[in-house]
Amino acid sequence: MIKETLMVLFIDNCTLQEAADKLGVKQSDIRDRLVMLHHMGYVREVCNNSGPKSSSCCSCSASSSCSGNTESFEGKAYELTEKGERICRK
Repeated sequence: MIKETLMVLFIDNCTLQEAADKLGVKQSDIRDRLVMLHHMGYVREVCNNSGPKSSSCCSCSASSSCSGNTESFEGKAYELTEKGERICRK
């Protein structure tokens, strides 16, 4: 499940909905997996300047603790860590 999710999201560069369709699950399941992959160290959150608030949030020292809603994907972007890249190469 980990490798398949990483491959679809980061190698195939699918959206959450496209990934859900490919893997035969709900979009909310893909979001849950992404949160899990982040906690496990396979992906990291990066600054996404495409969102309306993200530019100021990226430079704010309190951005990691702000809003309290870690399940929100507004203005968030993720990338593979070295650990995530290694599992995709296997």
